[in-house]
Amino acid sequence: MPHRMMTWQSVQTEVLSRIRSGFWRPGQLIPTESELAIEFGCARATVNRALTSLAASGLLERRRKVGTRIAKHPPQRSTLPKTALRNEIEAAGATYGYRLISIRRATPPADIAKLLMLKSGQATLEIRAEFSANDQPYCGEERWIAIDAAPGIEQAPLNEISAFEWLSDNVALNHGSLSVSATSAQNEFVSNALSVQRGTPVLLIERGNWADAVAVTVSRQYFPAGHTLSALY
Repeated sequence: MPHRMMTWQSVQTEVLSRIRSGFWRPGQLIPTESELAIEFGCARATVNRALTSLAASGLLERRRKVGTRIAKHPPQRSTLPKTALRNEIEAAGATYGYRLISIRRATPPADIAKLLMLKSGQATLEIRAEFSANDQPYCGEERWIAIDAAPGIEQAPLNEISAFEWLSDNVALNHGSLSVSATSAQNEFVSNALSVQRGTPVLLIERGNWADAVAVTVSRQYFPAGHTLSALY
């Protein structure tokens, strides 16, 4: 391929292409970081970041003094539906409501930065929004978006549509993660979004969405206690 300066995302895309095409087979050792850096015309650190990202998603296996191999058994992609809250609310026969509370560039909490594989101090687009069903509180959502992974997100009309709806239409989200836990309304945003007092038990659903090996967004959705999560497998 032509020698040109490449970003880590470009290196990652090229590696993914070689995996999918069968150019590199499961279990095969791939060239070293130094060799790939020379081939791609970029810094070794750029290659390292791309390969580290792919290893975190389970597509590569990396061992010191051995090298990097294509994973023999890559993880299965999630089959949980990535349905927007609009669909969920309307499917229940209720009237959907959405209100953007805040949007800003911000350095995310350390655990969110790790999930999005961001460098220290790298900013995300931080969004808070409220959702209602028949004008009753339904969900308070905190969302962080890796800006480089979602070109155009800062110009999106997020006062009109939710961030996830925009991402679904403009970014090739194709797998993700989901965790469910019990927590409490620990801050003013959650208590206001659900119209409950601080400390009230609530349900927390944390979702991560990816486009191939690129982490795009992480959300924390807070629901009233007793909310039921339904999914098809």
